[in-house]
Amino acid sequence: MKKTFIIFCFITFILNIQFISAQTASGFRGQSLSGATGLFSIPSGRIGWEDSSGFGFDAGYRAIMNDNEGVTHIPAITLSILRWIELSAAFDIQPEINNGGNNDLLFGFKLKLPTNNTSVVIGGNIQLLNIANDNYSYNAYQPYIAVTYSGSFFSMKAETTLVFGKTIYSGGPRNNSNIDFGMGFDLILFPDVFGDAVHWIIDFANFSYSDNSWPNHSYFHTSAVSRGILNTGFRIDLSAFPALNKFKFLVDFIFNDLFDDGSRSFTIGGVFGYQFS
Repeated sequence: MKKTFIIFCFITFILNIQFISAQTASGFRGQSLSGATGLFSIPSGRIGWEDSSGFGFDAGYRAIMNDNEGVTHIPAITLSILRWIELSAAFDIQPEINNGGNNDLLFGFKLKLPTNNTSVVIGGNIQLLNIANDNYSYNAYQPYIAVTYSGSFFSMKAETTLVFGKTIYSGGPRNNSNIDFGMGFDLILFPDVFGDAVHWIIDFANFSYSDNSWPNHSYFHTSAVSRGILNTGFRIDLSAFPALNKFKFLVDFIFNDLFDDGSRSFTIGGVFGYQFS
C-alpha cells in the first residue's frame, strides 16, 4: 500500500509538470551516494559538468548515521570528460558485522546520448562488496539507462528522473530475473526567495546506491531488494550565489529508507567541484 501511494504521488508530479527550456542549475547535477551524478540513491540522465568543453571534477563526502547500526563514511570522486562521459568512484567505509570486514568499492561510468530536451545516459556500475572479507566478498554489476527531463511545478523549476537497469552477481547471491527501477523528483523550492539554492529531492527505487548499502544487517543485499527504498531531503546549492558561481558547492541533508524500521537513517554531506575548460 505504501509503495502504491508513493508511485501515485510521482505520477501526479509528472502530470503537473510543464516542459521548459532553461539552463541547468548546478544543483541538478549533484552527486549521488555512489559517486555518479544523480539524486540520492539513483543516478540521473545528466553528467556532472555538461557545459564544459574540457573536464570537470567533483569531490564529495557523506556520512550515513543510524542509531542502531552506527555510521558509514563515503568519500567519492566524479570526473566529467568533454560533456559526454562521466567516470565515478566511491569507497563505502562501513562498520564491521560480526567482526568481519564490510567495506565496499563502487565504480561507475556514463555515456550521455546526443538528445535535445531530454537528457539520456547509458551507464553502469561495478560494485566490489565486502572487499576485505574472505568469506562474504562478492561483486555486483548494474547496467542501466537513465532519463531526466526538465519542467516546472507551480512555477518552480523541476526535474524528473527514470532509471531502468539490471543487477548481475558473481561470487555471492544467485542471479535472478528482477529488473531494477527507480524514479526521482528534484524541485527548486521558493525561487523568489532563495533563487536556485534550495532543492527538495525525493527518490524511490528497488535498488540502493549499492547492493550492500548502509545500514544492513547481513553481508548480502539490503531491504531495497524486497521492499524498495525511499529517500527524501534537501540539497543546498551554494554555487547559486554569485560569489561561488565558478564552482560547484552542494550540501545534502537526506532522510534515508523511510519505510523500514531499523533502517531509517540520516545522511549529511557535501560536494565541491570545478571545471577545467
